[in-house]
Amino acid sequence: MPSLPTVVGSLVALAGALPLARFGRRPVAAIAAALCATAAMVTLAAAFWQRGPGPLPEAAVAGRPVEVAADGYTGSASCRACHPREHSTWRASYHRSMTQRATQETVLADFSGTLECAGQKFALERRDDGFWIELADPVAAPGQGQRVRRKVVTTTGSHQMQVYWYETGYERVLGLLPFVWQVAERRWLPRASAFLLPHDDAIQHQLGDWSLICIKCHATHGRPRLDWDNTGMHGADTQVAEFGIACEACHGPGERHAAEQRNPLRRYLQHFDTATAPSIVDPSQLDHVRSTQVCGQCHGNFEYHFTRAEPRLQEWFQRGFTYRPGDDLLADRTLKSKGDEQFWSDGLIRVAGREYNALVGSGCFDRGEMSCLSCHTLHQAADDPRPQKEWADDQLRPDSGDASCLQCHPKFAADPAAHSHHAADSPGSRCMNCHMPHTTYGLLKGVRTHRVASPSVPSSLATGRPNACNQCHLDRSLGWTADALQRWYGTPVPELSREQRDVAAGVLWTLRGDAAQRALMAWSFGWAPAQQAAGTDWFAPYVAELLVDPYEAVRVIAERSLRTLPGAAQAPRDLLGAAEGRERAKAEVLAGFRPQGVARPEVLLTTTGLDQAAFDALLARRDRRPVRLFE
Repeated sequence: MPSLPTVVGSLVALAGALPLARFGRRPVAAIAAALCATAAMVTLAAAFWQRGPGPLPEAAVAGRPVEVAADGYTGSASCRACHPREHSTWRASYHRSMTQRATQETVLADFSGTLECAGQKFALERRDDGFWIELADPVAAPGQGQRVRRKVVTTTGSHQMQVYWYETGYERVLGLLPFVWQVAERRWLPRASAFLLPHDDAIQHQLGDWSLICIKCHATHGRPRLDWDNTGMHGADTQVAEFGIACEACHGPGERHAAEQRNPLRRYLQHFDTATAPSIVDPSQLDHVRSTQVCGQCHGNFEYHFTRAEPRLQEWFQRGFTYRPGDDLLADRTLKSKGDEQFWSDGLIRVAGREYNALVGSGCFDRGEMSCLSCHTLHQAADDPRPQKEWADDQLRPDSGDASCLQCHPKFAADPAAHSHHAADSPGSRCMNCHMPHTTYGLLKGVRTHRVASPSVPSSLATGRPNACNQCHLDRSLGWTADALQRWYGTPVPELSREQRDVAAGVLWTLRGDAAQRALMAWSFGWAPAQQAAGTDWFAPYVAELLVDPYEAVRVIAERSLRTLPGAAQAPRDLLGAAEGRERAKAEVLAGFRPQGVARPEVLLTTTGLDQAAFDALLARRDRRPVRLFE
């Protein structure tokens, strides 16, 4: 290959040989043109030389799913020129980073040292050419394979947690590192500890799951392209239009729209027309049902009709979903309502990320026109004073909160305390705290249900689901709540046992509840409004018990809540290792417990301390049925 000076010299000579005759009788112009041509060619040559051969085209990359335009999808880059502000706010959102290529900029975890889980070791390494894992061969039988090195190629998540997918060597099939990076705490957790699952010593690499499961919601226009038969998956040539939730996931395929908008006159005339161009979908201009379905395509739990017909299943394996924004989402799927652990017994979803299931069934949606856009905005408004990172946390509108409710219920605006029976400036007067409490579980925390409803003791009795009153007033019984609701709103008082009348509901759910109830209680002990309403001086025995819970996720949440309590030790606790470490942590918390010398039978406190016999009797009746909540 000739040297750069040789190439530049040749280009200069070529430019100097340009015939002046072609520029007529203007030699100055000719010389200027020749110099400009020379400069341009030199610049291009230098740029090419410095750039080198460049990266492979995306479609030629092996070992991971790839971004390939298809079926009218062109990618978010085609939107940027005409919609720079919208593109910028989308770039700042966590939707955009739901799936990313693994690079020095996108990987958030500390990729150094060794992780250990279930007797297996995973050596992590960050190098100039990327991120690597040394592990026992995940494809071989347990204990039979040699150690291998695999490159991390994609990430999932960037807000609460991030997980990492590595090449397997089987076409574009990925394997999952069985650990999760907690972003805020900056620490690794075994995957089994980060999700509400029974303890399992088996290592799960989720081989192929990205192409089979994650692609449904973590990418735009995913095509699994699976080599699949009755014996399972043998390979995948998985393609997506774009990693993450990109523009076309909500607005539909953009190829035709982008082509039309290349006409400057057409773009100018559209400034005088507020309607969206017919070649693209604007969810804000759809009716509230179809608008909400745009979000529901990912934020829903469905039974897919094609699972009952082999040809349609095979079609999905190759081409992915046929749904496009603006279509009827329920044309090829049915919204699930019950039947497994993901739902409370009355059919209300109890897993985060499935808000569509909850919103459908709310009076505000079924009889009104509430949609996701009543509270959320997918693009931060130009006049929104909040930093982009604050907006991106939940992508809430600046006027979300009480204002979202009062736009349809204005009669409560003048005197909110008269309706809520709480001080107007208190958490008890916030509409969402009473009508959308944190009774959904996900991401190691309580998450607001999107079923808009009023507090109901009968519902709590029938399902075990905490109601808004008792999730805040953790020290009060269901009887106390039933009496208050009857006094304020005329709600009939249901039949209650003596225990339900006398013992705090928070105590019952913590000691007797199933793993999902205990997880919600572990989070509630750290929720500031609950601490304000119930006081924290009696929390210690209950948080201590949650530190030794059989479910690792419950222990992780309880530890986080413990750090918020006055006087709590800040030292790390070994809650995921041997049982001795957990018992030691529990003993430390109990040793620091200082009863106030006042009898509080509703939380099992006597004048001398905890009523241990009553505590143990409730604990002995714990619901120990396995719970698996898949987020």
